[in-house]
Amino acid sequence: MRCEDMLLLQLIIYLKGFYRIFLLLLSLKELTNSIVKMSNADDLDDGLVYDYESAGEITEEVSEDKNIENTIDEATNTSEKKRPIEDDILEEEEEKLSKRQKKLRKSKVHEKRKEQAIYLEEKLKSIPKGTNEEISDYFTTLIREKNPDLSALELEDIYLKKTDFISTAKFADKDRNLTNFPEFMSQFSKSPKAIIFSMSNIRVADVHRSLNGNKTSVKLFAKNKLKEDIDMVANVLGENNKKFKNLKYFITTPTRMEKLLENTDLFYAGKDKLDIILDASYLDPKKNSLIASENTALLCKVLKKILDNKSSVKILLY
Repeated sequence: MRCEDMLLLQLIIYLKGFYRIFLLLLSLKELTNSIVKMSNADDLDDGLVYDYESAGEITEEVSEDKNIENTIDEATNTSEKKRPIEDDILEEEEEKLSKRQKKLRKSKVHEKRKEQAIYLEEKLKSIPKGTNEEISDYFTTLIREKNPDLSALELEDIYLKKTDFISTAKFADKDRNLTNFPEFMSQFSKSPKAIIFSMSNIRVADVHRSLNGNKTSVKLFAKNKLKEDIDMVANVLGENNKKFKNLKYFITTPTRMEKLLENTDLFYAGKDKLDIILDASYLDPKKNSLIASENTALLCKVLKKILDNKSSVKILLY
């Protein structure tokens, strides 16, 4: 085959290829046009009517919905901002309520303490009016509490016996105050001499005045010099005591009597009876009593020392 024929044959083959490509492109164009036509709402046979004019209304509705949502958000934000204030008010009300409850609790506790204080006060005032056994039991309990380190045998050596006391329950009909104290003394104290224990220097002075002062009693307390009190005891209890024969009562405190007993034995001398009067009904402003105070243990110690060294001694509680 000639060269010319070969070239012609190749040209024909190329043209056929281009023709096929052209047909393919044409088919694609028609397909694209049909798709575009189908995308038009008017060409769709779906039974629906499309109103393009409503697009603006839809936009307005959407904007209104957004406005409503914004209004709701603003209201929500506002309520959220106000909520802490309401919470604060509730917390304040709860706090006020709790304060009232606390106040109520405190008032209840105060009432209980007040009732307890009244009970203890009445109990203290009832002790001097008790029997020998009741008074002895009170001092036994007191001594045991004040000496927790002592054994039972050691405690027995410092206990006060019930025979050491004389009951003054018969004086229960009258108030145990300074006004009635002279009558009490004349009724129950029959011994030539008597020691009256009071809880303080001021009370010593008050008791002294209630017994006609210097005519019948002497004050032995810290306001005097210790030597002066020792000399006074020697004058009243000495052999040459005619000048002081009318002095019957030694009014003192546990502290002063302890020092006197360390410096003189005159209270143990002689065979005469000796009465010991405890000014037990008196309560100071803090509701302390001679038999229920810081010096009560010392009082018991002094009483036991006198009882061990002097015969015919009896203890009476006023």
